[in-house]
Amino acid sequence: MGLRDSTKRLFARTIEEMMATIPLEKIRVKDLCSRCGADRQSFYYHFKDKYDLIAWIYAREYEEVLESKDGVYSMDHAAEILRQMWNKRSFYRKAFTDKSQNAISAYIFRYYVDLGMSAVEGRLGKEALTTESVYDIKSHAYACLGHTLEWLEGKAEYTPEEFARLQYRAMPLVLKKGYGIPEDAGFA
Repeated sequence: MGLRDSTKRLFARTIEEMMATIPLEKIRVKDLCSRCGADRQSFYYHFKDKYDLIAWIYAREYEEVLESKDGVYSMDHAAEILRQMWNKRSFYRKAFTDKSQNAISAYIFRYYVDLGMSAVEGRLGKEALTTESVYDIKSHAYACLGHTLEWLEGKAEYTPEEFARLQYRAMPLVLKKGYGIPEDAGFA
């Protein structure tokens, strides 16, 4: 792990600690930097704002699980990510319920969409990104995000494995093809 990554991880650990007692909207970059012993210039070198940092935490955890699964997106992969989110549900609940201008849900939605579009384009080619397929990818991202919020808030009682199975079952065909999931894979 390089210095750059260790600095990012320091900011991540610190904001997670701060969010245990301080609402995200009340956390100032100035205070975060002070607790890290870093200057604001260092923070802004890595992140554009605190919401970008929260998105990085989510993306890093997501990508670490994907790397541990040899880069193959599977239902097991999704379940592992959901287990990690559940174990840190207090942090994620607070991060996702913030409704300010740069709310994390917009970052995560964009992450889901970009990931799906990249998978489809990479496996099926750019021509597969039709108006309909992009709509399907975005619809699935909205649904996953909304259901994840309900789940984190305790409004839906699924195990991470059940939740991953339901997400997979609802995945549009273009995404299944993009992720290399066989059409006959039984998720019922």
